[in-house]
Amino acid sequence: MTKRWWPIPLALALSCAVVHGACDDVRFRVRTPPGPVVDVFRQVEAPTIDILWVVDNSSSMKEEQNALAENFASFFRFISQSEVDYHIGVISTDVYDPSHRGRLQGAIPIISRATPSPETVFATNVRVGVTGKGDEQGFTAASLALSEPLRSGENAGFLRDAASLYLIFVSDEDDHSFGEVEAYVRRFEQAKGIGNDNRVACAAVVGDVPDGCPGARAGTRYASLAQESGGVVRSICDSDFAGLLDALGFSVAGLKRAFSLSRAALPGSVTVYVKTGCGSAAMDPAVCEKIYDDCRGSAQGIYGITCQVRQALPDGVLFDAETSSIRFMGAALPPFGAIIEAGYTPQEEP
Repeated sequence: MTKRWWPIPLALALSCAVVHGACDDVRFRVRTPPGPVVDVFRQVEAPTIDILWVVDNSSSMKEEQNALAENFASFFRFISQSEVDYHIGVISTDVYDPSHRGRLQGAIPIISRATPSPETVFATNVRVGVTGKGDEQGFTAASLALSEPLRSGENAGFLRDAASLYLIFVSDEDDHSFGEVEAYVRRFEQAKGIGNDNRVACAAVVGDVPDGCPGARAGTRYASLAQESGGVVRSICDSDFAGLLDALGFSVAGLKRAFSLSRAALPGSVTVYVKTGCGSAAMDPAVCEKIYDDCRGSAQGIYGITCQVRQALPDGVLFDAETSSIRFMGAALPPFGAIIEAGYTPQEEP
């Protein structure tokens, strides 16, 4: 069944509310979202994440593979500085060559914090060649990589039970795998087990949708997969590959996107604030309907920057009426240690 995401109206902040699940170990400026119920959550501090790059290896991809290799430092900087416990692997979109077909590439196929010179290793691994066929099947290749027999065979050790999973698809063509996009969303979510779908997200670096861009066709299916999973979509034709990878590095770092409310909320009543510490990383202003800065004269450690997150796709927050949960989409991702407050009107209980 397709989930139905409801837009969240954005209203003026009120100064008091009933708070459930508050975080006692942080200090706030008094500013809470409207609603008789306010649920409070805290973003993870130092997550564990497995990152799978799925890179097109058709004849037109040499330039893009080189750009990935040469600008990987921009992607890697945020992950390495944030103390994320990571695994990074690379596969191609080729499902015909027996040496590919979902197999992790490179002499050191799993890059971790223990890997010497990880940027150099990635630069080698991501150059997956340009001999693949023209009907790129990134979804199929990723499915093969994450399932048996490869999962416990040649790719053993990449997926970890405690880790979140992030897939990044890079292609100048659309996906040609058999089956609907929603089926692959469910398949990738199931790689982490039932009930752990909020620990899986996908990103797409593809041709602009719907018209494509110079040298790349529209990556419609890849973009749809990323949006369905709450991930980000970026243009493969972006001349600033360093900036593109920097944005991906922030998004991929294992931060939680979905939070379940304590009670069933009325659709249309939910408003979400994200609070960050004075002097620490804050939300991207582009995803905020309003920003309140209460840090004047405050020491670090005060949660004084408040972003009232806007309702939007691809970058915003949405409410899932089926599960009564909120989900942050695209670039609207609360940073490490952020406080999330969701104010809402609960449904009448029988």
